[in-house]
Amino acid sequence: MAGAALIIAALAAILFWSQKASATAEVDTGTSMYSSDGSLTGAPITADRATWPQSDAIWKICCAIAHAEGYDDGDGYVPYDLNNPGDISDGAATFGSQPHSGSNVTTFPTAEVGWQWLHDKVQNIVSGASKVYGQDWTWEQVSQTWAGNSSAWLNNVTSDLGVDPSSTPAQYVSGQ
Repeated sequence: MAGAALIIAALAAILFWSQKASATAEVDTGTSMYSSDGSLTGAPITADRATWPQSDAIWKICCAIAHAEGYDDGDGYVPYDLNNPGDISDGAATFGSQPHSGSNVTTFPTAEVGWQWLHDKVQNIVSGASKVYGQDWTWEQVSQTWAGNSSAWLNNVTSDLGVDPSSTPAQYVSGQ
């Protein structure tokens, strides 16, 4: 009888975790490539936001995006496992990629490379050098191109930064 109860408990646990995994779009296929060499911040970058680069407004935007993408959910989530805090496809030709949620997400070699790539992408938006995003685009417009679930992404990023969705990343950086 105790053996049957143990089997039932094990099956219930398996069912619970499989339902949780299928309900969470960011669950990885089990091929974590997470790596951090500490070269960007002087210490490894982890899922703990306190370890993320945050020295200026561009980095703060990057942190808000990383949070919206689930980087702080850690191991088992695509942005973290692929060293890609922005969950971006930029760089796939250079570093390789894995298919996820309808796009090929870049597999950066380290968290630092992924964070720097995200920083450069945001810097290009703000400076007007982006070939995809307009410098005068609102957060709402950016979200519609950046994220599949643009309304959740928009809410997460703008709430995190304390900005109006109709303002722009460039306004945030300039302090307007």
